[in-house]
Amino acid sequence: MNTEKLLYGLLIIHIAGGTIALLTGLGAMLTTKGSKLHRSFGKLYFWSMTAVFVGAVFNAIGHNLDFLLMVAFFSYYMTVRGYRILFQKKLHIGQKVSPADWMITLLSGLFILALIVFGVWALLRGNNMGIVGLAFGIFGSSFLYRDFRNYLHPPTGKMHWWYGHISSMGGSYISAVTAFVVVNIQLMQFQWLLWILPGIIGGMLIGKSIRKYKMTFGDV
Repeated sequence: MNTEKLLYGLLIIHIAGGTIALLTGLGAMLTTKGSKLHRSFGKLYFWSMTAVFVGAVFNAIGHNLDFLLMVAFFSYYMTVRGYRILFQKKLHIGQKVSPADWMITLLSGLFILALIVFGVWALLRGNNMGIVGLAFGIFGSSFLYRDFRNYLHPPTGKMHWWYGHISSMGGSYISAVTAFVVVNIQLMQFQWLLWILPGIIGGMLIGKSIRKYKMTFGDV
C-alpha cells in the first residue's frame, strides 16, 4: 500500500469518526447525565474523536499541514481532558495526579503554545487565520491554567470535576462542529469567522449550563 492510499484510508476514518462524533456527542448532551445511556454515548464519542485525531495527525504530517496538526492536538486535548477528569473526582480530598495526566497536559501545552506563536506570526504577515490561531491558543491556555492550578493546588469544590467535564467535552464538541462547518461552507476572506463563531456561540451555552449546575449544587 503506497502512502497516498494509506492517507486516503485514514482520511475516510477521520470523516467517519467525525460523523459519529457529531451524533453521539449530541446524544450525550440530550440524555440524563450519569445515566447508562449517557455513558454509552460518551464512550462512543470519545473513541470516534480518537479516530478523528489519528486521521487528522497522519494527514497533517503526510501533507505538511502544520495548522491542522496543531488544531488536532488542541481538539483532542479537550476530549481527553473531559474523559480523564472523571478519574480525578477526589482531587479535592488529596487524590494524586497520575503521570499520564501530567504528560497529556504538558504535551498538549506545547501545541497550544504553537497555536499562539502561529497566530502572532500569521497576523504579522496579514493572514486573518492568525486570529483563529490566537483564539484557539488563548482558549486552550485557559484550560491548561486550570489543569496546572488543580494539579499543584487541589480544588476545594466537590463538584469541580463535573464542571470540568462539561466544559471540556463541550469544547471538544465545538471543535467537531467547527470542522464540519469550515469544510462545508466557504466565505472566502471571511473564512476565519467560521472557525471562531461556533466557539463563541458554544462557549456561551456551556457557560450558561455550568452556571445552572452551580446553582443546583449550591456553588454560587
